[in-house]
Amino acid sequence: MVSERNPEGRITNSDLEMAGLLILFLVIEAVCTLKSGHHLALFSDNQPTVHWVRRMASKSSQVAGQLVRALALRMKIRGVSQLTTLHVEGKKNAMTDIPSRSFGSNPAWHCTSDAALLSLYNNKFPLPNQRSWTVFHLNSEIFSRVLAVLRMKDTSMGEWRRLSKIGRFIGPTGASTAELFRWTLTYRVSDTNAASVSSQASQDSP
Repeated sequence: MVSERNPEGRITNSDLEMAGLLILFLVIEAVCTLKSGHHLALFSDNQPTVHWVRRMASKSSQVAGQLVRALALRMKIRGVSQLTTLHVEGKKNAMTDIPSRSFGSNPAWHCTSDAALLSLYNNKFPLPNQRSWTVFHLNSEIFSRVLAVLRMKDTSMGEWRRLSKIGRFIGPTGASTAELFRWTLTYRVSDTNAASVSSQASQDSP
């Protein structure tokens, strides 16, 4: 890992962000019904990741190049259109910034279990109509493949073509909610305003 103490490292923070975006797409595969021609938008607070996905290539990172190729293959298998990517600063997207710091970097958000994470999310981002969040666990096989790329081990695109069950839900899942994306935008504001905006969004949701 590249750091001040290890400037000659081969893996950068951006490589890890690219791995996270690939995992995000795999989760979408598992939880959504993707059909040919569907358009997807994935947001990231990492500029190189956004650039790599827009170009579907990486000249600066061998690791990112492998991850982008795996993403492109999964998109082709699902038949979805080119991803729309957008850079959003973490501080302007609390719904993803908080879980990324739930491993101890911010003590207030530190979660040691699924139950703790769900409690944090249900408290910070209460869903409309009194619905509750659920957790999705990726299978260890998926993580192993991503880690193999990060460790620069030999991998083949065939391994990404043949995926077993991607993961499973922890807890019950509810019905789809209309206008959910519009609702998520209410949390791209400061903490002092989020509660009032969220309350209004809940009232407006069908």
